[in-house]
Amino acid sequence: MSLCFFGIISIPGKIRSGELDLYLTKPVSPLFRLSFEQINPGSLPLVGMSLCIIGYGIWTGGLRPGGRQVAAYLLWMMLMAVLYYDMEVLMRSLSFYVLSTSRMDQLEEASLELCMKLPGTALYGVYKLLFYCLLPYGLMATVPVQSLIGELSWTGGLWAFGIAAGFSLLTAAAWRIGIRRYESASS
Repeated sequence: MSLCFFGIISIPGKIRSGELDLYLTKPVSPLFRLSFEQINPGSLPLVGMSLCIIGYGIWTGGLRPGGRQVAAYLLWMMLMAVLYYDMEVLMRSLSFYVLSTSRMDQLEEASLELCMKLPGTALYGVYKLLFYCLLPYGLMATVPVQSLIGELSWTGGLWAFGIAAGFSLLTAAAWRIGIRRYESASS
């Protein structure tokens, strides 16, 4: 949230108002500029609190993660942060095609809330397909922890990496197509 969240959530409004035109005329990637123009250092304390929660979980779980487990955890956290970024941009890219994305925002919020409360290992069948492959919030919440506690298999890791890579490609394509389709609201 500190780096790009507030910039990304402004995308639909900039598309509707025609303000996106200003970003398209600059020599920098419009998505890059939109993503990082509203950095919010006020949310940095959340990172510190998150580290305290992770440390408390490791302590109460009686875990003694080694250097490789911590490195794997950090790697998966970064990869899942990229996947979260992809999902944020993909959801906001729908604004190129529809007037209101409020229902998608509600779906995203409900999915995030559910997946952050319920571990992904508790999901089976259609729910696992939904929250690991289609709306991969369950994947984001589960894979880093599985790597930290040594429960992530090679096949699970490959699937997670493949889904993250697939969503990155899908997001890049959706953004490019949306930009091509974009017609200024001011014209």
